[in-house]
Amino acid sequence: LVEHGGPQYPMDGSRNVWVLKPAGKSRGRGIRIFNKLDLIMHYIGEETPEDQFWVAQKYMENPLLIHNRKFDIRQWVLVTNWNPLTVWFYAECYIRFCAEDFTLSDLDNNFQHLSNNSIAKYSEQFQDMMIGEGNMWSMATFQQYLQQGTGSTSAWERVAREMREHTVHTLSAAQGEVMNRQGSCELFGFDYCVDDDFKVWLIEVNCSPSLEHSTPVTSRLVAAVMEDTAKVIIDLPLERLRRKKETNPPQPESLLLEEFDTGMWECIYRNTVTVP
Repeated sequence: LVEHGGPQYPMDGSRNVWVLKPAGKSRGRGIRIFNKLDLIMHYIGEETPEDQFWVAQKYMENPLLIHNRKFDIRQWVLVTNWNPLTVWFYAECYIRFCAEDFTLSDLDNNFQHLSNNSIAKYSEQFQDMMIGEGNMWSMATFQQYLQQGTGSTSAWERVAREMREHTVHTLSAAQGEVMNRQGSCELFGFDYCVDDDFKVWLIEVNCSPSLEHSTPVTSRLVAAVMEDTAKVIIDLPLERLRRKKETNPPQPESLLLEEFDTGMWECIYRNTVTVP
């Protein structure tokens, strides 16, 4: 069945669960989970505005659970050029837990299914059942948990590798739809989920991701990413210009990226040609 069902077959499950997201909204607002078409049509037809657009996604029915909780991974990605596509990947992500234990028996309780801090903090169990700091883990804690649970580093290595691969493929697919403006950049928040076989799945890509100091984990990381982003979008171009003026023959871009301090940002993809 797996061979004939395609690569998504294991996460599809057998309960026909779907997640509906209103387009143009953030922080988990308006998201609902259903397993019946008539309930979906009633919700989008009678309970919401007529001009609302929706994104429907197959819901992962076999997520990897930690202490019976569903979680996702927030990964920052910076695009400094769309043509040629130039992608930066932040070296440290963080883990966001749902406020309550996961079950597919209750699809109406978003505290069991949505890990957004803006949603989870309203759960009556948020404080009593908190995991980590504010229901968040650092990347190091997550790595340690996977290594202790599996007895090797292979699970985390697979997660880290697939997040990078999915990031590049996703942005490459969207490259032709984005108007390139020289001298501009955009910070994205990629949200990933991991299934019970340690396979990574992209949930969504967020424009203008939250940079609030909502927990001790985000307080530390947000301060770091702001400083490091300035190194990439301000200091690096100035250094590139300086070297261009003072170095003859010009140095390759790869040498500049290797030598210059960009903090925890790593350039993981830089197309060598422009796309018409």
